[in-house]
Amino acid sequence: MPRNEDASDRNASVPTFERLSGGRAVRIWDPIEKVSFVFRTPSRVEPRRGSTEGFPFPIDTAVEFRTDRLDVPCGTMFNAWDESGTILESIHTDGGVWTSSQPVGFLEVVSAPIRLYIAVGRPVTTRTDGVSATVELAEESTVRLGVRSYHESPAGSITVTDDVEDVMRAVSRFGSALKTLSLERSFPTLRGHPPLVERGEEFSLPPTLERPDTGVRLVVPPKRKYVYPAASLAYYLGAEVVTGCTPRLETPDSDYSLDGSAGFERTVSELLQHVFFCDCLLREEGFYPAPLHVRSDVESLVDFDFADLYDRSLSEQLEAYLSVPFDRLEPHRPVWNLVVDVEPTKRNAEALPYVSNDLALVRCPETSVRTPTSGPPQEIADFCRSGAVSVPEPSETFVSPEESETLHHEWLGDGVPIGSNKVTLDSYRRRIEDSGSESSTIDVRIVCNDPKMAAEGRVTELYGFRETTDHDIDIRYDLSVDELRSLFAADIDFLHYIGHVDGRGIECRDGVLDTTTLDEVRVRSFLLNACRSYHQSMALIEKGSRGGIATLSDVSNAPATEIGSWLARLLGRGYTLRNALSVARTSTLGGNQYVVLGDGETILCQTFVTSTTSVTVGERVGDTFPVTLKMHVNKSQIGSYAEVTRDESDRYYLIPGTDATLHLTADELDELFELEPAPVEYEGELYWSTEITADDLH
Repeated sequence: MPRNEDASDRNASVPTFERLSGGRAVRIWDPIEKVSFVFRTPSRVEPRRGSTEGFPFPIDTAVEFRTDRLDVPCGTMFNAWDESGTILESIHTDGGVWTSSQPVGFLEVVSAPIRLYIAVGRPVTTRTDGVSATVELAEESTVRLGVRSYHESPAGSITVTDDVEDVMRAVSRFGSALKTLSLERSFPTLRGHPPLVERGEEFSLPPTLERPDTGVRLVVPPKRKYVYPAASLAYYLGAEVVTGCTPRLETPDSDYSLDGSAGFERTVSELLQHVFFCDCLLREEGFYPAPLHVRSDVESLVDFDFADLYDRSLSEQLEAYLSVPFDRLEPHRPVWNLVVDVEPTKRNAEALPYVSNDLALVRCPETSVRTPTSGPPQEIADFCRSGAVSVPEPSETFVSPEESETLHHEWLGDGVPIGSNKVTLDSYRRRIEDSGSESSTIDVRIVCNDPKMAAEGRVTELYGFRETTDHDIDIRYDLSVDELRSLFAADIDFLHYIGHVDGRGIECRDGVLDTTTLDEVRVRSFLLNACRSYHQSMALIEKGSRGGIATLSDVSNAPATEIGSWLARLLGRGYTLRNALSVARTSTLGGNQYVVLGDGETILCQTFVTSTTSVTVGERVGDTFPVTLKMHVNKSQIGSYAEVTRDESDRYYLIPGTDATLHLTADELDELFELEPAPVEYEGELYWSTEITADDLH
């Protein structure tokens, strides 16, 4: 089993339990991530504090109560463990009945937005009626619910000077956060957050941050353009980063050059993806025997004894992986989630723990990419109503980062990025500093400050939150400067602004509010759906917001309304800011005018699964439609897996980046549409699954 985590890794704001429905339901609530999971019972229960000991993995808190049945949302996935810590079965409650042939020690709810375990100690039967799923115990007995938030706090902070070799020493300690050195660290829950990095007068680190003994070293020249791109790889391998003239990876028995024909950055990125993919292929030999759909495609391409290699050391596994050319497995690898362009400044050393936690590919762009311009580049101007387009702010500089092959692309540096989201150090820090809200209600405030756009108030109906969430959606019209100023200072989860923004600020009924004059912003996330809202939105990020969506130039009313409507639907269903915008852009050509600012992982309403799904339907061939399911990862969940509805292979798909392709009849497609509200793309147009049928697709 993976080693236990140190208590210092735990956040003080632990999940809580509360009774619902007259005592016939128990809700687990995470105040930091604002996510919940509900168990319903056939009769009233009396939860009381339970022991946190004996669960398969560390937990924060537990309750216990007596019952003979628990009802959960249909589609909930479980791992059933015996009392010795071995998985008996992986259970997906989307149909059928499963009965254990022996007592089940624990049920792990793998599809919950919280790490959740049910201590049972009895034979169990699971069944579903298509609406909800039921866990039935052989008899009424005491069950314990153990829970831990996915929110991870770094175990400490390392102080570095502006000497790049200090940064190398700090990155060498990132692997101290790994909860295991086995290849199960490819699961997101077994990778802790690397220690933070702060700049100071002298190097120092807590004595508890010991570098793991993996026998792996990364040798790089002492320059930031080499150290920064190596950070994610060093973290994942628990590697020591040391100075050398020729970039290479060293194991006890071999060396591997990192200075190939593709260049250092590309080679390091390919290596991380290659190693991570191989770990995912091998891990079904261990604690989680969930067969991946892709493994059968690659087994003949590698000379591995999978079972034997699973039991080898990290360095021995790495040597075996490096014997396989990258390009042999590359066609089968999932598309990587994120690349971050990090300007190689001294200050940006502080970003390395966050990008490493995301397992992001890191590039260090040359300064020549930042080219001042008197107006937005042509790729933005082409979508505007006219050629006379105002820039977000006269002093801003547009940048055109190199395109990437990843799902998402972020820019950490000066300038306004075109074709990339803009992240900041402060927004990274707010991931860690966010202590949650005292209220369990998700608060959405919509402001419409243009009477001509009053019809857009129907967006309130589109935030389709789940029944398991408490939410409050309110719309206000024609606010004054003081009223809008007060709203930005309020504890609100999401503010959706509809109206006008110009070079002076946000238009109100009695003037203009310049967000740069605000003392503090407590709105957690936002959409400023107005022309040229970038500069005012960046001020909100700088003053306290974690993430938001803004426009780079003028936007026409129809595309802006369409984008705003889709963002409301997607955010309400659990999409992150960057995933929501990525999908919403499909709905209109004007989507490229929008950009995510701050932390793209910001989420308004977590789902009870680790990913959200969008659907692409192709032209009907004979009696079936080709259907592609794209799974969008929520937060730093790279390495998770999902079971796909109507895939008969009984195999799992890696997320993100692995698209499942099915061939469904019209009736089967309609059943898919009815399962879960989701965006559907057909012939370049975007639809909502609950509003169409297969007959509509002609």
